[in-house]
Amino acid sequence: MISRAESTEIEPQVKRTIERVLRKRLAAFGLNRTKIRAGWDHEGDPVLFVDAYYKRLDRPIEAKATFGLPTELRTALAELGESRFPYIRHHFDEHQKIAS
Repeated sequence: MISRAESTEIEPQVKRTIERVLRKRLAAFGLNRTKIRAGWDHEGDPVLFVDAYYKRLDRPIEAKATFGLPTELRTALAELGESRFPYIRHHFDEHQKIAS
């Protein structure tokens, strides 16, 4: 069980792994930067909040680009012993077109 104090810390290796997985999957879709912070979900469990920010591309982005990403990320984090669930929020440019 992770203590409340421990749940606010994020090991550098965990951040690097999150960024590596996101870049591998999303760089072609304009991933520009990430912001990662620790927090608690609505039930009080420790989690990781991952914000992915994208630059606007001239071509539409396929929505399926993000399918399966949480599972891939959780698998990579579990290999490090990180048990917090990663909640990912995608922040696209307001004018970015999304292909269906």
